[in-house]
Amino acid sequence: MKPKLKEIGVKSTPVLIVGAGMAGLACAVTLHRANIPFLLFDRDNEVGGRVRTDEVDGYRLDRGFQVLLTAYPETQRFLDYEKLDLQACYPGSKVWFGNRFHRVADPFRHPIDGIKSLLTPIGSLGDKLRVGMMRMGLLSSKSIPDNCTTRVALNKMGFSDSMTDRFWKPFMRGVFLENELSTTIRKFEETFRFFSKGETVLPKNGIGEIPRQLAGQLPRNNILLETEISKVDMNSVESSDGRTWKGRAVVLATEDYYANQLLGLGTQVDDWNSVDCLYYSLPVDDLPSDEPILYLDGTGDGPINNLTFISTLCDCSPLGQALVSVSVIGQKEMNLDEIADKAKQQLIHWFGKKAKKWEYVKGYRIRKAVPTCQYLPIPKPVLTRVYRCGDYFGLPSIDSAMNSGRLTAEHIIQDQKS
Repeated sequence: MKPKLKEIGVKSTPVLIVGAGMAGLACAVTLHRANIPFLLFDRDNEVGGRVRTDEVDGYRLDRGFQVLLTAYPETQRFLDYEKLDLQACYPGSKVWFGNRFHRVADPFRHPIDGIKSLLTPIGSLGDKLRVGMMRMGLLSSKSIPDNCTTRVALNKMGFSDSMTDRFWKPFMRGVFLENELSTTIRKFEETFRFFSKGETVLPKNGIGEIPRQLAGQLPRNNILLETEISKVDMNSVESSDGRTWKGRAVVLATEDYYANQLLGLGTQVDDWNSVDCLYYSLPVDDLPSDEPILYLDGTGDGPINNLTFISTLCDCSPLGQALVSVSVIGQKEMNLDEIADKAKQQLIHWFGKKAKKWEYVKGYRIRKAVPTCQYLPIPKPVLTRVYRCGDYFGLPSIDSAMNSGRLTAEHIIQDQKS
């Protein structure tokens, strides 16, 4: 039986937060730190929203290949990096082109590898110098209009088509989850800045440890899971089974379309970028390398866009086994089993006959992975006297979601003082 409001021990009327994803959790933590009572609702059986890790047959599988950028200001504000036991990716990648992998390294962190990268066919020498100039702030996209696509902007910045197609496209579409680099240049600019300023990491026990750590900062009885909210107004929420909670304010920390439904603003589903994430197990002895590095397809000839031997980054596989995470973009016309078969053939082509023994563990078709990114200023996070937050208010990312949740909580705190 679910606890009633009086059983939860809330001494005064709480803020009611619908959605325990990254925005809702950041909102709740901010309120809790300010001693503002709250109740946090989610229809799932675990917190995290799109940031989740499942346990399947002894494996830990993230729902999609996700990483944390340590330069994110909001995660620095909310998370204890040391307790997450973060494992760092190699600052660079291996790009498949010309029937082999070529290393592309960050010359500022691996100077020797960076010098060797100058000799690879992944872009021209001028392209690589431009990347270095971007890292030093000598080449910027700030003068390019906000609504310009990343592909057009890269061309304006002087990058060749070969550099765009062989490196920028597979690397950034692994972030944007769309094939044509049609995402705004502002998202590219933000992403490049955070990749450059900090490390790319993963908690040792998977990406799901991030929302779990946030939830661990909150009173457990104030988080009501498996509670689907079906009606809201500015001072109450009602669950699908008819229970009602009263509050001093209501926050919708859900996806945009779901918030619109609850507010009666229409049921149109906004565009989302999707991804298929496939996991294969392999013997540890079959690992091409124990280096935690991103592999990219610079040819576009197969379904795989990028992959990582994820067990080199986190504790996600049984003893003696390794795990590879494969990302496929833009193949929604095929079912997951068909994609898994085609991806397996590409793995064999890349890594040799030993890959024939690699076993398909599970696939995720994540239809709503990232909101389609259209650059807009972050609006005031209140609408019809019901507050809203989520990464769709900014440039979609974990950082943007947490920023939106924090700003919404601070807005409520300020309202309480006035």
